[in-house]
Amino acid sequence: MPCPNKKIPEPLREGLMECFEAVVALAPPEQRSQLVLRTEDIDIAAPASVISVVLNAIIDGTAGFTLESDAKVAYDCIAGFRIRVDFLEIGAGIIDQIHGIQPLGNGSVASLADLMLLRATTVIYRGDDGDIWDLQWLFSEVARSGVLLPPIGEEELQNLCRAGERCLGKCGLLFFAAILGEGNPVAASKLLDI
Repeated sequence: MPCPNKKIPEPLREGLMECFEAVVALAPPEQRSQLVLRTEDIDIAAPASVISVVLNAIIDGTAGFTLESDAKVAYDCIAGFRIRVDFLEIGAGIIDQIHGIQPLGNGSVASLADLMLLRATTVIYRGDDGDIWDLQWLFSEVARSGVLLPPIGEEELQNLCRAGERCLGKCGLLFFAAILGEGNPVAASKLLDI
């Protein structure tokens, strides 16, 4: 995820997309759209069955991929550098669901709203400076583009508000009430009563 003060160099951006496309190519065509690029640092979310197919192909020796000693997957880009890939199972804790996706090559990318919700959870559970910068950047992008959140659950709402308050202070709750929009009227009303 981009830091507000840094731009991803073109060779790295191309390598990240090359890596994502190479992972997507390992899944059967009818399952490829289920591989969702979560952030620009190659976190790929998918159902367990799709991750299993991809990992089996890597274990079987697909060119360009390595299973490292820490059980992480690495991809060697044509440009000569290595990218590490994290697979996140949808429905198994951190990512219970992805509300919206957009096509990206033969796979998909998570919506801006989903990226913000996921990063808010990361800020709550890990919360290093990079996570906070990412979330602040996502807040600004959501505000700039006028994105409204899809209906979200109580836990996602609590994580978003806790992370937002950490990054934006109490006035951040007004921002969240606005982006909760029509999909979450009860939650938006609750925030305004606080």
